[in-house]
Amino acid sequence: MKFEECTINRKGVLVVGGIIVDLIAKSARFKLVNDNLCFPFDSKITLDELNQDTGGSAHNLATNLAELGTTTYILGSVGRDDHGEEYLRNLRIHGAITKYVTLKEGLTGISLVFLYNGEKTVLTSRGANDLLGEEDLDLEVFDRVDTLVLTSLISEKNMALMRKAVEGAKKRGIYIVVNPSMSMVTHRPEELRYAMQNSQVIIMNGKESMLITGEKDVDSAIKKLKEYGAETVIVTLDVRGALVLDDERSFRVPAYKVKVVDTTGGGDSFTAGFIHAKYKGYSNEEAVKFASAVAALNIITPGASTDLPSEEDVVEFMKRAEPLEP
Repeated sequence: MKFEECTINRKGVLVVGGIIVDLIAKSARFKLVNDNLCFPFDSKITLDELNQDTGGSAHNLATNLAELGTTTYILGSVGRDDHGEEYLRNLRIHGAITKYVTLKEGLTGISLVFLYNGEKTVLTSRGANDLLGEEDLDLEVFDRVDTLVLTSLISEKNMALMRKAVEGAKKRGIYIVVNPSMSMVTHRPEELRYAMQNSQVIIMNGKESMLITGEKDVDSAIKKLKEYGAETVIVTLDVRGALVLDDERSFRVPAYKVKVVDTTGGGDSFTAGFIHAKYKGYSNEEAVKFASAVAALNIITPGASTDLPSEEDVVEFMKRAEPLEP
């Protein structure tokens, strides 16, 4: 059966989390020393490239989902500044519904993204994101959706919102997907465990999985994550693809062979692809293959929201793409 022929009736998705301006910098003077990105101290460096992109986990997920064709609502906060207005326009251009994005006093969050050989180091000032609280969640949104996606939430106000969202979703039988950031793993491990214990799907990368579980390898970490009770746990492994453990089996899905330009937003696009494919009624294995294709199309262009693919683009890519050898 062709991908586009497989569909089921669903409502929409509510994505909750960060909205961040990405300033993406590249320079030949960046060096990697003992796994640290370095450049000369007490000096002025002329960058080879400096680009601005719209980013943040919730923004990236919402725009990817909307472009793929899933009805998508976003709950987040931006500042009352030019960046905030720019973000609202950008979300709407991609088709995301911004009714639940709130304007806060202060600045929209900003990240400095340093690129080195396609990989990234990110410095973030969360700004308005930290002001997103439980008062910003209008429970009527749960009448419009059947899936809740929790991404990067860090502050005390964010934690109160997350608990209210989880409780509200559970009462209504709404499917919960947890896709945290490394910052959440580092700064809010107990609250993150609460969210994962109440979710149906957990998606995180290898480093995050080992840090939150205390395990030394991803195979042990994914088993520990499964003990939280989720139906499906996915650990992404960059060029090594993704490791999946569900109620039936454990399996790996390879990544696709592409020339990596910028990995910023790759994980968010993967999660969006997985959710969209599940909305089409596909199995976990087929959904992860589709998710990997969405991520591959994301990382071949600079920035997290450049040239976002449609469902048709992804399907066509999968017909000709080659998987990486394990």
